[in-house]
Amino acid sequence: MATLSDSSPAIEVQDYAHVPYASPTKRRRTAHAVPAIYTPSGQRYHQQARLPLPVGQVGLLERPESLPVFPTRVNLDVSSQDTEGIPVTFDLGPSIHCRKRLAQAQNWQQIVPTLVRPYLQLMRETENLRLKPGSNAMEMECTCGQRSRRLSVVVVRMLVLERIQINVCDCRTAPLQLLRLGLFGCAPIHPSLAVELQVLNLVTSLFLRVSPNHTAVSSTLEAFLEDRGYVMKGEDPLRRRFSNALQWYNTLQDRASHFIDELIDVAREERLREDQEEHEVPMETPAEGSTPLLRPSEYLRARCPICFGGKVVPNNKHASRDPLREHPKTVFIPESEVKLWEDYVAEVRPSQESKDEHSRSARNDHYEGSLRVPNSVLDACEDSFTAADGTRQKASTQFFDSTGLMGMLCRHDRVLWLVNMTSPGERQHYVFTLVERLFNHLPSWFTVGILYDVACSTHRSCVKWDFLKPYLPRITFAISVFHAYGHAWPCQCIYHPRKCKGFGLTDGEGCERFWHSICMLVAYLRVCGHYQRLYTLDRQIQHGDKESLRGLGKWVARKWRLAQTKREEWSEQVAAQTKPLPRQSKNAGKKAIEEAIRMRTVIGTLETRIARLEVVACDLNEPPYLMTEAQEKLPGLTKELKDNKRSLLHMERALGVDQMNTYRHLASSEFITLRMNARAKKIRLRDRLRARKFERDRVERAVRRQQYNERKIQGHTEDSVKRREPGISKLAKEYNSMCEKMCVLIGRRWAPRNAVAPEPIPLKELFRLDVDDAIWQDVGLDDTTDTGAPPEWLCNDKVRKGIKAILERDRCDEELQRLRRERRSLFEWMEEEWSVLQRAIEEVIKLGDAVLLYHFNGRKVDLTRLCVRWRRAMRDMPDDVRLPQWAPPVEELDAMERDLGSELWRAEDEAIEEQDSDDELTSSEESDMDALDPGLLERLDALEVADWVEPELD
Repeated sequence: MATLSDSSPAIEVQDYAHVPYASPTKRRRTAHAVPAIYTPSGQRYHQQARLPLPVGQVGLLERPESLPVFPTRVNLDVSSQDTEGIPVTFDLGPSIHCRKRLAQAQNWQQIVPTLVRPYLQLMRETENLRLKPGSNAMEMECTCGQRSRRLSVVVVRMLVLERIQINVCDCRTAPLQLLRLGLFGCAPIHPSLAVELQVLNLVTSLFLRVSPNHTAVSSTLEAFLEDRGYVMKGEDPLRRRFSNALQWYNTLQDRASHFIDELIDVAREERLREDQEEHEVPMETPAEGSTPLLRPSEYLRARCPICFGGKVVPNNKHASRDPLREHPKTVFIPESEVKLWEDYVAEVRPSQESKDEHSRSARNDHYEGSLRVPNSVLDACEDSFTAADGTRQKASTQFFDSTGLMGMLCRHDRVLWLVNMTSPGERQHYVFTLVERLFNHLPSWFTVGILYDVACSTHRSCVKWDFLKPYLPRITFAISVFHAYGHAWPCQCIYHPRKCKGFGLTDGEGCERFWHSICMLVAYLRVCGHYQRLYTLDRQIQHGDKESLRGLGKWVARKWRLAQTKREEWSEQVAAQTKPLPRQSKNAGKKAIEEAIRMRTVIGTLETRIARLEVVACDLNEPPYLMTEAQEKLPGLTKELKDNKRSLLHMERALGVDQMNTYRHLASSEFITLRMNARAKKIRLRDRLRARKFERDRVERAVRRQQYNERKIQGHTEDSVKRREPGISKLAKEYNSMCEKMCVLIGRRWAPRNAVAPEPIPLKELFRLDVDDAIWQDVGLDDTTDTGAPPEWLCNDKVRKGIKAILERDRCDEELQRLRRERRSLFEWMEEEWSVLQRAIEEVIKLGDAVLLYHFNGRKVDLTRLCVRWRRAMRDMPDDVRLPQWAPPVEELDAMERDLGSELWRAEDEAIEEQDSDDELTSSEESDMDALDPGLLERLDALEVADWVEPELD
């Protein structure tokens, strides 16, 4: 193959197809192994020098017992007749490979910043690698005068392998020379292999869409090149070196992008200073803390421009980790900040209450502080969720240093921050860390709605222990829509986002959609290093941000279309259905009556069983074993019956005159007996349905393409769920039968005055567990309303439907108002970004820097293209004269519109529209979870509005 430059003596290129190759993985032995055992016969047994000595073995040198850390080297004097006090040195420090990795990482950290400017220049000269590097790329003159070293480097290109020769010295480093050629080396000082940037860009884009797998890519490249006649000799000649090159090339890309952002931010600070001087307000940053912010921090504005980009005005055991490597735009909160909250929570909140204390609080039920849900309900919610149990292990800390992730996302599913979890359970200090970090970046007049799986439990902790006390008046807590089924109905009345003011149609399931988008990384993240894991997640999030930024306009337009497509009674319903459990000191007479009625029922059951057994014991035609069994059970049941009758007699004597009359009336009422039994059966049915819902959680969240073991677990789960369905259906049928009998008794006037017939449960909607289903409503089963006329929300079905409709209308009104504000935020964010970029371009023109001017113009084109997409997406929305004009000039927008009308851009738009169409389907609240396909879990927006509105139109 021809050389790249025949006249340059520094670099030579030759065809690699038949060049012999020595694998760099073979290490030369630099020292002899140290003898570990000396026998009387003079024999010596050797052990690898880097391995520590075992303890308690006969004939082995003793290992130090009291070393606080592993030193690099330890000297042990061995004095005996055979060894004659020979001093022996053993290496107890990190392995050779580990030390080499740490040293290489430190060298890369120093070299990568020096490559940022050459990388930007290369992108300008080659028009982002569309052109080949120029002929002068290989011409570098030595300016240091030091002796050079000649390196032979194997180059991996898309179609061929080459070997080039380069001369390196202090001023002509190998990474710099390779980068000028459009290559990137595997090592920072003396690389033996370099990869073409086009290949690295292709693999980078691939790893943003599939789980990173360096072994598969390296093997594919080797096989592909081998088919073309290029063979790399040695054991595993490509994988490790290709992985190093890709890893640090990605670091260089991120550093270069961050470098451009920092230059633009200089112009942004100048503009902000001018704006604030006009308003005579000092400039502030979140770090200063002493003065309040005037707008969301630049970090939040960059994370989500539609949430924070507008001009907001106030209303008056662990193994050693891999080398440190941090993304310049990381979204992870430092571990030290999380540790502060963990220590504070452990100090303020005592250890978990015992069961006796827990049951005592249930007997003395009350509201906690300003909460509107009693403690008994909140305790039940905590018991239902894994997230509320900080001691329940989700991952083993014995094998994993990191046990999971907790994230905070805005309502547009854009990640604001992530916390790396290190505890076995999902503990509340992670939540407090995220919330405090958010408020540190927001002005003091901002109010925040927080949706969380167990927001009710978190709210109670904040009220009870004064967590987040400075921010609590500005927080509205709500539970996420999909997890509402696990909460008791009183809790849903207060914390369900469809029943809370201010949440609009936000579902709070953005985290679930985010976890689904990165689930492909699970296998890779389990085996990579700690910092590599965080870096991979950061790059994946940055990629997702770029993809979602283009679709923000379509998101606003789609939500607007969805939102376009009664209150006193509701307050009475909430007040009635969220009342605390009765204290022991109140309503004691009513409680005693209920206990006496239950005791009569138990006595009746015992009498029936005893009569049946007496018949069997006296019937000579029965089998002997049945007669014997009956005779054995009769004495115990007879004693139990006498004890219960004695207890009933004491209960009846303890009742007063009025209570006795009430008791006699209720005890003889068939309707009251049916109602009590129906209520108990409905509570049991609710519990079993909720348990079934949690059991189906694995099935409903399953991904279509699963591994064999996961599919097997899913099959077992589905089978066990199906086995329990007949029992649940039987309970529902028995409950419906009792409802029919109570309706008949009401019609015959054999029921108490003003009694309301309970609603039967539709068997077709039995497993739905929607927020307003009949399974949650205890209409007609509570006897507190028997003395007067029942309220309209209880007895009037039209009123209940009206409440449901007006709540949905209120949420739609809120959604429309929020969308108008978010639409304006897009205009204002675009105007600021355009103005800042124009200012930066003017400064670069004055400096005459052609490299920076090229990259700034590239940002300008990207911003214009983004503005065109937003304008086209929102053109069907009604005009608003209060909205400003788009920042880019109309001529540039029209020109970009014509470019986007080509076949190339039309295909891209169709792909985005298809993705938006899928988002409409995947963002609705569950309508019938039994009919859901496993991959369609996250459909929580569009279908939900239809399910709520259509019944009212009938």
